[in-house]
Amino acid sequence: MRAAIELTSRHDREAVLDTILGELERLVPFDMATVMRLEGTDLRVLAGRGFRRDVDLRGMCFKRGQNPRLDRALLARGTVRFVDPNEADPFDGFADVPLDHVHSCMVAPMRLSGELLGVITADALEPAHFNETHEEVIELFGALAAVAIRNADLISELEAARSRLQGEVTTLAEETRDVSGGTQLVGASDVMRALRDEIGMVGPTDTTVLILGETGTGKELVARALHAASTRWQRPLIRFDASALAPALIESQLFGHVKGAFTGAVSSRAGKFEVADGSTLFLDEVGELPLDLQPRLLRALQEHEIERVGDHHVRRFDVRIIAATNRDLQAEVRAGRFRADLFHRLAVYPLQVSPLRVRIEDIAALVDHFARKLTSRLQLESVRIEPTFLDELSRYSWPGNVRELQNTVERALVRARSRGRKVVRLDADAARGLGLGGDPPRPSANRPGPLPTGTLRDQTELFQRELMERAIAEEDGSLARAARLLGEDPSNFLRRLRRLRPDGRRR
Repeated sequence: MRAAIELTSRHDREAVLDTILGELERLVPFDMATVMRLEGTDLRVLAGRGFRRDVDLRGMCFKRGQNPRLDRALLARGTVRFVDPNEADPFDGFADVPLDHVHSCMVAPMRLSGELLGVITADALEPAHFNETHEEVIELFGALAAVAIRNADLISELEAARSRLQGEVTTLAEETRDVSGGTQLVGASDVMRALRDEIGMVGPTDTTVLILGETGTGKELVARALHAASTRWQRPLIRFDASALAPALIESQLFGHVKGAFTGAVSSRAGKFEVADGSTLFLDEVGELPLDLQPRLLRALQEHEIERVGDHHVRRFDVRIIAATNRDLQAEVRAGRFRADLFHRLAVYPLQVSPLRVRIEDIAALVDHFARKLTSRLQLESVRIEPTFLDELSRYSWPGNVRELQNTVERALVRARSRGRKVVRLDADAARGLGLGGDPPRPSANRPGPLPTGTLRDQTELFQRELMERAIAEEDGSLARAARLLGEDPSNFLRRLRRLRPDGRRR
């Protein structure tokens, strides 16, 4: 029998079920037939034949308690034939026949090792079309369909496990290459102590956290610290950067896809939600998520389930969500660029990461931390940091925050190394050589200066643009080198630069 051969030679569930219905039609002629999977209180159509051309039943759900014929079949031990023309048919309206047309219908439950998996149905437009032999045949094909569904489930679980492991291996490899990895939050200022206290409170829970802060403040380090403090710490933190991908790729990367879902999808692939199952998913720059994909993310967060692109199969997951953004999401909600319900779902526990300019007292500890990390990589024997060097750095407002400070320290060490020095002394002259002296003085902590005009987001973007322009000038106009200098991906750097420049041009 071709259907039995298909079960052993193919792993595509839809193709196997379609073959089963085709073989059933050859032995028991019908006008319409379906295979329906039981999922909680729903019967979901996995395969169907004979319905109107404008109707695609695949993925459609029929609820228990609302379809008497299907409910009776689920409770039966064998095939049920329906002859009452006054009883509602779940497929009324899906065939090119009048609703009052009397026809034949039979439904068989699909069981495997005593477990009820769903039903297989067959309808014929001719009254009293089916007989007892037909009942036995459809029951046999229901058993074959149950085996096909169970095999597809097992194969899907194996593929998901393999994809998850591959994703974890990739994540671990990226972390190994990332010399700035780790969870150490440097600084003894009041705001840093308060931040560490909050991480200690919310980290061990599964509460969703939204990390807020300007670019370069260390939001990813906070996410890693939250994950390290959680019960999921033994699994790697899975990171997804919504700003690093073209909108067309975000859906596939986040939710996964099946083979053939789109041009170039030569194989199935698990998305970040599946890879992070049992661990933590860090949604970085979540404010950059396209508006049309936000409902899918909201559903995933609410229902803890997803569907891969091009698939009807629902996959459940157990993931703790941490999100981060440098945008004012409440302003984005008011502007219609971010969904209010998604914002509230993410902002269960907001954490604010302060900019470096309000914790200047942490600069000394940060410079020492970066210098010690870079000494070995730059093949230096030792680094001596003079108080005058720190004084010069403390006069700068640091629009690029901790990331800019790290790049500045590395630039100072590289320049000192280029002059053949193995023992490096960082002093006021070294700091002035970095071009930080032209920055306007910071307002006194005791006498705040006047607020600049514009919203908080306007000022944040102004700082970003000034920093990017300064990096481009420092690297003689090279956007790629400027991006590397600021620790950014070149394509993301260019996209952000075009958005921030008033004329939108590359120049």
